[in-house]
Amino acid sequence: MQQTRPDLGAASSYSFPKPERVRVGNGTVVAVDLPGQQLISLRLVHPFGGAVEPLDAMGVTALTSEVLEDGPDGNSSLAPALERYGAEWVARANWDGFITGLDAPINRLGDAVGLFSDAVRRPALKADDIVRRRDQLLERFWLEAASASTLAMRSLGGQLFTGRYATPLAGGPVKLADITPERVAAFHADTIAAYAGTLVVVGDLSGVDLEELGRGVFGDTAAVPERRITEPAPPPGELPRVLVVDRPGSVQSALVIAHRAPSRSQVELPRAEGISEVLGGMFTSRLNMELRERLGYTYGAGSRFDLRRDSGVFFMSTQVEASTTAHSVTSSFEQIAKLRASGVTEDELAAVRESNIVGLPVAYSTARAVAGALVDIVVHDLPDDNVDRVRAGYEKLTAQDLNSAAVEYLRPEEAVVVVVGDAESLRGPLTETGVGPVEVRSPESLWS
Repeated sequence: MQQTRPDLGAASSYSFPKPERVRVGNGTVVAVDLPGQQLISLRLVHPFGGAVEPLDAMGVTALTSEVLEDGPDGNSSLAPALERYGAEWVARANWDGFITGLDAPINRLGDAVGLFSDAVRRPALKADDIVRRRDQLLERFWLEAASASTLAMRSLGGQLFTGRYATPLAGGPVKLADITPERVAAFHADTIAAYAGTLVVVGDLSGVDLEELGRGVFGDTAAVPERRITEPAPPPGELPRVLVVDRPGSVQSALVIAHRAPSRSQVELPRAEGISEVLGGMFTSRLNMELRERLGYTYGAGSRFDLRRDSGVFFMSTQVEASTTAHSVTSSFEQIAKLRASGVTEDELAAVRESNIVGLPVAYSTARAVAGALVDIVVHDLPDDNVDRVRAGYEKLTAQDLNSAAVEYLRPEEAVVVVVGDAESLRGPLTETGVGPVEVRSPESLWS
């Protein structure tokens, strides 16, 4: 018997759960109770990301994050030790934060958190482990850089910033190689071991004593000092401009067009990310329809913002056949110009709204997802109702909001174009585009 498809109902409204904040010693516990969620997500946030690294120790944050997985006993001991409690280790470092944590069943939380605290505050940090992890990061750096798109993205920093951001988060192959076990131990002692941080806890907390949990993690550590926020300086040179990272004989080009953007606190997220989605963030975006569907140059093109506490980056990226590189560049700039001049359509506005509202109940259906949102709130010093504020911003978003965002946040006149491909065949056509001066570099020379 044939059945008719039921009509879609109205999208369910969503409100992000209100977190509870508890001051414990010199740290803060930020908790959300999700009844029935028996897997607890716990994250410890420190404001010691790559952006505040000294220039003579670039990569020490990323390396320390890796080494902590060797545990209190060293030699990769942490993961199997946590497995005895059904727990999984979490660690990552970004430009603005150093995040460690675990996901553990609520009935094994106490034992798992005890091991977690030892791993974070009192790791073995054996010299052999640190050297092994450093060598692995170095090898991974070049393995990942074998991907043209990865190499293009890592080349951006030196085109947009002076200082720490000019070198990739992992330190680049030269600076990372100089980091000694003693430098890692000193960094850990002066940051992660010394300061309490903020503890995020999400799950069914009906039987969890948050103060006791905080005492176990924070101990007698000090309060985190306030970070001074200063906007990083740009490098010298004319804008717009083109950098070709030479890969002789390459039949494809990885292409990134980027410019600096405001910091996270200076951006109205629904307007900024909304206009990015119209330009390159959806399958039906302007870039994808032009470069993929009409011209047939690529399998896909995209754009997005990378927003940090002191600055940001907006970039568009794609991979194309080498012979179409120059036209792909000019076509991308043309799409920005058209969007800034003519604005968005009602269909584009509706797509932006729906893509950022309808899926929220599913997006935040797990403890991990809620914990991730809270980490973002802590790292960027956002209000506790940030998710609801962003949702409300999308709900009331207008075409005029997006049109003004295109003018405010898309700045082609300040762009750099990074192309990874065969410089011999690309230099001439890219020069003829008139975008700006063309420089050719080898991958090995970028971070020396």
